[in-house]
Amino acid sequence: MLYLTENDKLIINNCYRNFLQSLKENLQNNCVKDSLDCYAIIVKLLKDGQFSFNDEMKYSLSFDYLDLPNMIKGTQVMYGVGCCRHINLLINDIMKTLGFNSTLLYVRVDETDNWHRVTPLTANHVVVTLKDNNDEYLLDAYNNFVFKIVGCNLEPVKLKNMDNILITKYPDDNVKKIGLVLKKYYKLQKLGIDYIYDYDH
Repeated sequence: MLYLTENDKLIINNCYRNFLQSLKENLQNNCVKDSLDCYAIIVKLLKDGQFSFNDEMKYSLSFDYLDLPNMIKGTQVMYGVGCCRHINLLINDIMKTLGFNSTLLYVRVDETDNWHRVTPLTANHVVVTLKDNNDEYLLDAYNNFVFKIVGCNLEPVKLKNMDNILITKYPDDNVKKIGLVLKKYYKLQKLGIDYIYDYDH
C-alpha cells in the first residue's frame, strides 16, 4: 500500500495548515463573520475550482481515489476531484479553523433515502453539522444543500449570494503544492507501484 513519504507528508500538512489560515485571514479581512455566509463563500470557491491545483472541481463517487492512510483526507480536493467524504471533511476543517462549532456526521442512506446515524466504518455518506447560537444545521457541500434542524424536521435554508465578496490570493500557492504532490502519487498508482522507499528518513 502506498504511503506518503515523510517529506511529502510534511509538505502536505504544512501547506494545508497554511491554506486554512490564509482562507481565515481572507474572510476576516472582508469582515465576513456569519457562519452561513462563510459557508456560502467556501462552497462558491470550491465549485469555482479555487481549492484545486488545476482550477477545476469534479464531484465523483466513481473516481479511482488514492487511499493514502497517512494523508489528511480533505486535501484530496486539491487534486480537483472529491466525493462527499473528501469535500465535507475539507468543509469541516475550514469551519473549525474559522472558529465555528462544526462536527462530522456519518450516515448510512438506505434504499428509501432514509438517513441513519452510523460509525465511519459503516457510513456511505458524511455531512457536517454546524451549531450556531441556538440553531443547528446540516451542511453538505457535495450535494449542495443546507438544512436547519428544527425538532425532528429539516428545513431548507437558502444561502445569501456572496458573489460580491472579493477573496484574494486564490488559487492559493499552498493548494498548488498539495495538488502537485498528489499528482505524483496518482502517477505512481497508475503505474501499479504500491510502495516507495522513504529515503528522507
